[in-house]
This record gives sequence, C-alpha cells and structure tokens, in this order.
Amino acid sequence: MKEESIDQLISEIEELRVRLSESDQLIDAIKAGEVDAFAINSEDKSEIYTLQTGDYAYRVLIEEFGEGALNVTEDGIIVYTNAYFFQLLDLPYEKVIGSVIFDFIHPGSKENFKMLFSQAVEGKSKGEINLTVNNKIIPVYISLTSLRPNLSSVGIIISDLTEKKNSEATILRYQHDLEEKNLELVQSNAELASFAYLASHDLQEPLRKIQTFCNRILDIEATNFSPTTKDHFQRIISASKRMQNLIIALLNYSRLSVSEILFKPTDLNSILAEVKNDLKELLEENNAIIESADLPALNVIPLQFNQLLSNIIINSIKYKRPGVDPVIKVTAEIVTLHETQAGQSMQIQKYWKIELTDNGIGFDQQYADKIFELFHRLHGRTEYEGTGIGLAICKKIIQKHGGFITAAGRSGIGSTFSLYMPLK
Repeated sequence: MKEESIDQLISEIEELRVRLSESDQLIDAIKAGEVDAFAINSEDKSEIYTLQTGDYAYRVLIEEFGEGALNVTEDGIIVYTNAYFFQLLDLPYEKVIGSVIFDFIHPGSKENFKMLFSQAVEGKSKGEINLTVNNKIIPVYISLTSLRPNLSSVGIIISDLTEKKNSEATILRYQHDLEEKNLELVQSNAELASFAYLASHDLQEPLRKIQTFCNRILDIEATNFSPTTKDHFQRIISASKRMQNLIIALLNYSRLSVSEILFKPTDLNSILAEVKNDLKELLEENNAIIESADLPALNVIPLQFNQLLSNIIINSIKYKRPGVDPVIKVTAEIVTLHETQAGQSMQIQKYWKIELTDNGIGFDQQYADKIFELFHRLHGRTEYEGTGIGLAICKKIIQKHGGFITAAGRSGIGSTFSLYMPLK
C-alpha cells in the first residue's frame, strides 16, 4: 500500500514537472510575443485565453496591410505570407506557404531578384521586378530587409504596380499619338501655307483678269451693247469681286492658324486710334462716331487685335439703321466670372471685359452664337454685302488670346459685342 502511494506521488510529481515546463515555455512565448492565445486544460475541459501583446497591433496591421508581406528563409522558402500576397497571385494559401519564392519570379527578373535577395540577406535592398503565375505577369516593387539576428530570414514588402504600369503605358500611347498628331499638324500647316500662296496669287490672278477684260470691253464696246448685255457684264464683274473678297477673307482666316504668336504689352487705346485712322473714309462716308472710354494695356498680338476691333466696327457700320448715323461705344471694365465644368462650379476667374455697343439694326438673340460661325449670314447678300467670315475671324482671334467673345442683340435697337480677356 505504501509502495503504491509512493509510485502515485512520483507520478504526480512528474506530471507537475511537465506542466511546469510547459508553463515556463508558454510564459517565454508570451514574453516573446509569439502567441496571441493559449489553452489551459482543467477538469477535462480546455479554456482559451487571449492575449494582446506589445506587437499584437502590428501583426494585425500586417495581416490587413494593403501590400504583400512575406517572411522568407535565406534559402528562399516562404514561411509566412499575409492574405494580400496570395490573393495577388490568385492562389490559395496552401499553394504559397512553404513554396520557394524564386518559383514566382518571372524568368526575365530572376537575375535581378537574386542580386536583391543576396543584398537583403546582409542588409536591405529594393527594386522593381515581375512576378509570374499561371502565365500572368505581375509588375511589382519589392523592399527586402534582413531579420537577423532575431530570425535567419528576409522580410519582403511587395507593392503591385499593375495599375501604375497600365497608366504609364496609356500615357506613352497618348504621347505617341500626340507626336503623330503634331507631325500631321506640321504637315497640315505646310499644306495650308501652300494654299495661302495659291490663294494669294494663283486664284486671284484669273479673277483680276476677268474684271480687267470685262471693264475693257465695256469701255470700248459700251455704245454697241444693249442695256441687258451691259447688265450681264456688270454682274460678271460684281460676282468676280465677291469671289476675290471671299478668297482674301479665307486667306486671312487661315493665316490665323499659322501666324507667329508674338504677344506684347500693348495700349488698346493706341490700337483703337489706328483702327479709326484706317477706317477714316468709311467712318466719314457713314457719319459714324466712335465714343471710347479709357482702355487698358494688355498682352496681345497687336496686328490681330487691330483686325479684331476693325471687323466688329465694320460690322456695326454695315448693319446700321436706315436714316440713323452709327454710334459705336467702346468701354472696358474688370469682371469676375465663375468658371464651370460639367455643371459644377470651378475656380473664380477675373477678365477684362471690352464692350463695343452700336445703335444698328441689331439681331434676334437666338442667333447670338450662330453669327460667329464660318459663312453664316443673318441677311441675304442682296441686302448687305459680306463674306460671312468677319465675325468668325473675331472669334478665332480672341480664342488665340485665351479669351472668348459673346454677342447680345435686340432687333431695331442695336448690338453689343463683349470681348473677355483673362486678367492674368
């Protein structure tokens, strides 16, 4: 009986020793942060206890990290991976853990990866490589760090570059397309320059000859022609003049696209004075008056801005009311506009607003945008002469200056043309 008691005591002591050893190991593991939970068996039951050690939050962070996180032995065996990495490879966890990292490196990147990995065993390295799995190539950026002396392994952080590479490819494609378009534009401008020469010389020369010979025939043979024949000749001369004016207008319009952009600070009062002097005969013939407030000095292309003001003033005189002397008022002020895009309010922009208001026949406001279109006319050619290009040229000039033009009109009262020039 005593013998049995001694054996039982020895057995219990041995069991206590084992449990004490296990407890010591558990305590050491808890101190090292190697466990987040442990079980204690008592009375044939297991009770689970959880811990939040000092590095618990960091390990949760790694698991939820938006980058791949690996722990790889110095032989290249993957001993830890967070969810991001095996999801990036589109493989189950079991296929990744315990595998050799080199198996997922693209052949074209293996030499570079080996070099980076060797450097990381002794310290740190980083670089771009390609992973590959199931014939899919994944561009990534990797940062490798030795985990010595605590662990004989290498920690790897992996960032997916697929979206970035796709964006770069798109940008390169757009850049290539833009270069091709620029080349086409250069060729187009060269062709336009050739057309300009053709329009200025070869096309106008036959028209000048038609006018010259028609006038000669009328001078020499006028007494032998019937009134009907004379009228026919006058129609030929008139049509050829209209054609010549149209060619000149088209030439001026096309030159706006290829002319040099030489902006310079310019007093708009001096430009308006030049316009008045250039149009002196036209103003006197129509008893037209131009009233002007003080205008600002702006960074403009002087010749083009001269043409812009000239075209608007000529337009106002052309469309004067019968029996009413034209009066054109020119004013300037700084205005603030809210720039909008896709219906949403954007940044506030300041402009110089230069207005030219006349007392002519005006127009229906529904045609306010139409009048700036090439060849668009609100009135027949028999009522008012013109090519339908003058206001289109105005729109193109103001756009070249980074601004815009609007028109407001009331039939029988007059029109207002507003030029908006960016303050900066």
